Amino acid sequence: MTHRPLMTLILALAAGILAANVYPVHSAVALAIAAVALTAAGVGLWKAWRYNARVFFCAFLLLGFALTQIQFSIVQTSLLSFKDKAVKITGQVIDRPDVRFDGVFYKVQVSEVTHNNRTQPAGGVLRVKIRGQERVFQYGDWLTFSGVLRIPDPPGNPGAFDYRSWLTRQGITGIVNVKSPREVTVLGNQGRSLRQGAFGIRDRLEQIFDRTMTQTQAAVLKGMIFGTRGEIPPEVDAAFVESGLVHILSVSGFHIGLVAGLVLILLRIFRINKGFHAPVAIPLLLFYAVMTGMGPAVARSTFMAILLLLAHHFGREQDWPTTLAAAAGILLILNPLTLFDIGFQLSFLATWGLLYLTPVLTAGIPRLPQPLSLLVMVPLAAQLATLPLVVFYFNLVSPVSILANVLTTHLIALIMFFGGVSLLLGSLYLPLAAVTAGGTGLLTDFFLKLVAWCTSIPGAAFYIPAPSLGGILLYYALLIAGVELLRRPQWQAGLKEMLFYNGTKVLRKRAIMAGAVLIFVLFLWLLWPHSQRLEVHFIDVGQGDSALIITPDRRTMLVDAGGWREELTTGRGAGHYVVLPYLHRLGINKLDTLVITHPHEDHAGGAKALIRSMEVGAALVSPYGLEQEDKADQGYDLLLQDMKDRGIKIYPVREGNALNIDPAVTVRVISPGELFKNTRSDANNNSLVLLLNFRGRTVLLTGDTEVEAEEHILRENKNLQAEILKVPHHGSGYFYPEFFSSIRPRAAVISAGANNSFGHPAPNTLKALEEIHCPVYRTDLDGAVIFSTDGEKWQVITGK
Repeated sequence: MTHRPLMTLILALAAGILAANVYPVHSAVALAIAAVALTAAGVGLWKAWRYNARVFFCAFLLLGFALTQIQFSIVQTSLLSFKDKAVKITGQVIDRPDVRFDGVFYKVQVSEVTHNNRTQPAGGVLRVKIRGQERVFQYGDWLTFSGVLRIPDPPGNPGAFDYRSWLTRQGITGIVNVKSPREVTVLGNQGRSLRQGAFGIRDRLEQIFDRTMTQTQAAVLKGMIFGTRGEIPPEVDAAFVESGLVHILSVSGFHIGLVAGLVLILLRIFRINKGFHAPVAIPLLLFYAVMTGMGPAVARSTFMAILLLLAHHFGREQDWPTTLAAAAGILLILNPLTLFDIGFQLSFLATWGLLYLTPVLTAGIPRLPQPLSLLVMVPLAAQLATLPLVVFYFNLVSPVSILANVLTTHLIALIMFFGGVSLLLGSLYLPLAAVTAGGTGLLTDFFLKLVAWCTSIPGAAFYIPAPSLGGILLYYALLIAGVELLRRPQWQAGLKEMLFYNGTKVLRKRAIMAGAVLIFVLFLWLLWPHSQRLEVHFIDVGQGDSALIITPDRRTMLVDAGGWREELTTGRGAGHYVVLPYLHRLGINKLDTLVITHPHEDHAGGAKALIRSMEVGAALVSPYGLEQEDKADQGYDLLLQDMKDRGIKIYPVREGNALNIDPAVTVRVISPGELFKNTRSDANNNSLVLLLNFRGRTVLLTGDTEVEAEEHILRENKNLQAEILKVPHHGSGYFYPEFFSSIRPRAAVISAGANNSFGHPAPNTLKALEEIHCPVYRTDLDGAVIFSTDGEKWQVITGK
């Protein structure tokens, strides 16, 4: 507390923020308690109490607690009473629009709400998505638009992105989707002059790139210089993520350092007195931070740069841990929920790694020239510092990131330099920007090819399961212990004396043996399968189907991949946003078998993203949908061709076929046999139906079968029973009357989307399952439903 008191106080502030998430109270009560504590701290400082350190610790802890409760209360506005209702909104755009490929997102401060022809004042902030880009509204615009006000549900799948929590951290109450800019009326513009000027300058500068470079080149340059990431093509963005270069596309310490360095160099060139360096540089840094959106990473970098400039200006000692703590404290006081922001956590950890680990790592290889040593050790330090959280949030390990950073660091600086020159010339006269834009574009293309080459290296990136909180804490404890051991010669001497000189040889032998046993056990733990269980994951994909089977031998089979509207043609939807992340969170890098039960988009659409993102051993499909006369959804034929082009073997299977995916698990196809024709839905009735058996524990996966197929299944498979039943066709009412009573499941799963327009599940389906006393799990209510068994009994957990 006496050496670096600010660090201790900021830790207390963070502890209070964490406590507020566990023990919520009314914001007024929390604020009153914090006021009393701060008053006591002030009196203690005046009276020089003996226990001031503890008083201040408690005061900051309660301050964090109170500020968090207040932040939670911000989103509890009158807008909540209009949840799921069609409303007309009048409000002002209070941030720069976020332009994406499929539309534009706006942050709108609401002033009025109209519902059922009744208009009333309202407060709160909404996130509004307006489809299309034919018109982009600006910061400060007053808008009127209509839509349904939604409050996102908590995530249905374990570990999935919590959209509602993310909105809460931004102070946003809910979301509204608008079909087109044509349905929006602009009432006027009234923005704050500083932000409006900053955003206006940024827009004009970005247009220089748009007019002088290709779309991809411009998008990458805008990401590098301004942090505009929404316009970068998805495949390019994915390459940046897997190569460990994604930090280049968000303004952070690297960018702030370049701006600060450039300003200081120019001041020295023009021989400006050192006393004016900080007063000139600080406003420019703040303006750049405001222009780029003031996200957690840029705010942290800006505050640290300002504090360091002030320390230098006033001749004070520059202590980086205190500066880092001060930057964190400023951000947490402004918005305590920033503590839970991934960008905030990774930014501070990366900075800590650069400042704490780099000196030790570079000292470990003294024979290398310092520039080369720093080129390698700086990205290594950042990766070591952030690795556990990257794995925890994204499940990604990127061994190629160090190589990618080493190869591209100077190239990135060169691209940004020439990009800056293009902006300067283009600001004076647009055609002048073409002087350097061509060369900048070539450098950018070369950079993108280099990134693509890095990600193409075998083992460049892979996914592993998220570590536990205890594992993360142990990692950092061991990392810090190792660094401190290397930094302190006296510790090394004491360890050597203990192991080799002090005491008997027995002590040394025991220490060596204990270390060897520890390493051996660790390798066994890593290599040995952790589970000898069958797992069946019914993934929450909204209105659709997707079931993941993980066998005791860790073989994987995905039965359907979900699918949203137009996903078979666009490749963007449930597969990309839900199923692929779900597989990655489980550390799955390859699918041994992909099963597509029938050619409908809500079952097959997500497969397009999967086959483009991971290795698939083989695909099993229904015979229906392979002929031109079969009624398959648009794009299904393109999916099959894409599989063939990627070398994925496609096997049409029928009744009587068996799948060999694991010695302990049998998978039998029990339908279709002869294809059904002229039924209510031939595609549904010709769904593949699979029966899994693991040591007598059975699961029946039924696709979208209806009356005709179910009657056939019961007729051809006498005494067919299954303990776990995937209810056909999302629980629709088109089922064979005796189907459920004949199967006699011990548990049933219905995969359906919340508030879907089809009315799934149908009341008569639920009644039929209730009559046989079968527990029903629903993905729309329970989220993902995960069954597992050791061959003796079933266990079930749900995502909600």
